[in-house]
Amino acid sequence: MSDFCVDTYTVDLRLVDEPFVTFAKRYTRPSPTTGPCTQSTGVRSKDTYILILAHALGHHKETWEPVISQLFALEREISEVWTVDNPDHGESAALNTHVSSSFLRSGRVSCRTYGGAVLALMRSGLLRHSSTLAKVVLIGHSAGATGVVLSTSYPTTEDVKVSSIILVEPWMVHPDLAAANQGVRALFDALSESALRRRDVWSSRHEARAYFAARGAWKVWDARALDLYMKHGLTAIASPGSSDGGSVTLSFSKRDESAAYADLGEGQEALVRLSTLCASIPVHVILGDQQPAPVKEVQAVTCDRAQGRATASITVLPKTGHMAPQQSPELVAGAILRILSEPGRCIPPISRGKL
Repeated sequence: MSDFCVDTYTVDLRLVDEPFVTFAKRYTRPSPTTGPCTQSTGVRSKDTYILILAHALGHHKETWEPVISQLFALEREISEVWTVDNPDHGESAALNTHVSSSFLRSGRVSCRTYGGAVLALMRSGLLRHSSTLAKVVLIGHSAGATGVVLSTSYPTTEDVKVSSIILVEPWMVHPDLAAANQGVRALFDALSESALRRRDVWSSRHEARAYFAARGAWKVWDARALDLYMKHGLTAIASPGSSDGGSVTLSFSKRDESAAYADLGEGQEALVRLSTLCASIPVHVILGDQQPAPVKEVQAVTCDRAQGRATASITVLPKTGHMAPQQSPELVAGAILRILSEPGRCIPPISRGKL
């Protein structure tokens, strides 16, 4: 039996006054009694969770699937999990090529608009409420964490209420920190420059996989995450001419990735919003312990209680870097489940960051 059942939906961002559309996927657990992928419609007698997951810069909604498999394997009270593409990422990029540049941020979809996609999903009526006690939890990784935080900056309506937020390796850098800290500035300059230098065309997905598997952070990814990146993070650029489907390129261009690294404005906006958000909703943070010094400086500012960013918990995952969901999906799933089991006082039995 499959680890989960998947349904794909189109989400219209006009629900948040944005001219984009994007794809979202709903993951549910197969029913052991009514057959594979026949979903129960019965009302649950206790709390259930609906999780909405946002991906990192340059990634795609399916990158969360190894984490989702582990969540469903360990937790019965998660009724459904949703993943949403940033509108110019993954398979959703092709849906938005007509959008005027006036709605873009330096040629790309902003993190705030990605947050709008999350909010549009919540307003769409697609979320299933199998229980009146269902709790919606927003989870974002890296730039997706910025998007999740900024989703709360849209004008409020009678939306689905969010019970808590989980930020996995949040990437929110204040321009003042970059100006004052040479290491932080050098890190972002290096990321922006390396994105531009990166190879972005391969003769086949097979060649692309061999390339990524031997390089950088991709070398330590879970094999499932790398396979998913080959399938959803790359797009065909030629008519299929081989058994592997022909030449491919990055679904999210290296030019736009470079521009995103160089733009610290949305990090500042997210930090300001997070300072007020922590007082009204539990915000949890999951970090990896394998980080260079400049990243630790960024993390310390993100979790600075003196600035009002009093997070409900900080979990630090061992032997894990910035790409935690891709590198350590089981650890990320375990940390999420511990947060859900003790939402008010999460003290996981693994190391906690002293930020």
